[in-house]
Amino acid sequence: MAPLATVTPHLSLAERARRGIKTAGLRLLRASGLPGVVGRIYGGRGVILMFHDFTQDPKADLDQGCKSADFERILKDLRGSGRDIVTMDEALKRLDDPQTRPFAVLTFDDGYRSNIDIALPMLERHHAPATIFVPTEMVTRTINAWWLGLKHLFLDNDRVEIEPMGVRFSCPDRATKTAALRRATAWVWEDFHRADVLAPTFAKHGVSLPDIVEARAFDEAEMVEIDRHPLIEIGAHTTTHRALALLDGESVRRDILDNKTYLEDRLGRDVGHFAYPYGAPSISGRREAEIVRTAGFRSAVTTTAGCLFPSHLDERFLLPRQNGEYTDDSAAYTACGVNGLFRAIATRGGDPVAVGPGACRFAATGARG
Repeated sequence: MAPLATVTPHLSLAERARRGIKTAGLRLLRASGLPGVVGRIYGGRGVILMFHDFTQDPKADLDQGCKSADFERILKDLRGSGRDIVTMDEALKRLDDPQTRPFAVLTFDDGYRSNIDIALPMLERHHAPATIFVPTEMVTRTINAWWLGLKHLFLDNDRVEIEPMGVRFSCPDRATKTAALRRATAWVWEDFHRADVLAPTFAKHGVSLPDIVEARAFDEAEMVEIDRHPLIEIGAHTTTHRALALLDGESVRRDILDNKTYLEDRLGRDVGHFAYPYGAPSISGRREAEIVRTAGFRSAVTTTAGCLFPSHLDERFLLPRQNGEYTDDSAAYTACGVNGLFRAIATRGGDPVAVGPGACRFAATGARG
């Protein structure tokens, strides 16, 4: 094996400048009211927002998660703009109603404890419902949560060797740890088969995925309890949280159906809504949408940025969903997203209706699926 290259990763001056310009631009756009003007064409009748983990300090979590204060502002902004915050089922009904009020749907992926500990009290204050999409193996603690493993790998170690990458990271401070995590995560996203070769790296550095998931995700009893809350609905997110596009058709069917069966057995009710892990890497074409449809779901959400239009009733298994996580200012980011601004940018003023695979996507910072 070739010797590992030792690197001390940093965000380049150009990268930091682009980030600063982006943040300032989002805040200026939010204050200007321009997103609302764009929303007359690109805002549709409503929007589905996507979140994952919540934190008091995203920077301490290596630029991961939605800041709790930002989420509070997002809820206030949604209410203040006259939007109703509704369930997935209500959103589908409203798409067929030309007289409907504008609406937003809140969705959380993966089943993090912070959905309960941090987000739920805010949901209660604003009387806002949310759907939490849960993979079976997150609950059973058997999931290959490689994204959490990588985060803790860099949080807990100043020197990290990832032999499959051919890299030895020297990351003694938060800035270099954040840069290293971004680089390693991007390496997996280039080829999701790489998620399966990280186990020896985790073991070498003392990273236990089951222990991390135990600490970060709610368990089965907590899932059942939270599903009984009047504001929370559990949705499906596959059994294993693998990128479905990599799997053969029968494996995809089993990964989806087994998750639906598991959740329905535990919750004692029909589970009608589904989210594709990672978004686009789980959508090879129409195959996955057809499997979801025949499984008996009522809708499925992607990570394709865009708002909801009446025509989405014919594409309810490939619904667009706007990322709500941007650690510098999630509230400004979301204020632009709910009006379809990112769809307008991605299409250069083209078709406002985003649908499933092949639709234009605007890069969603921090999106994990």
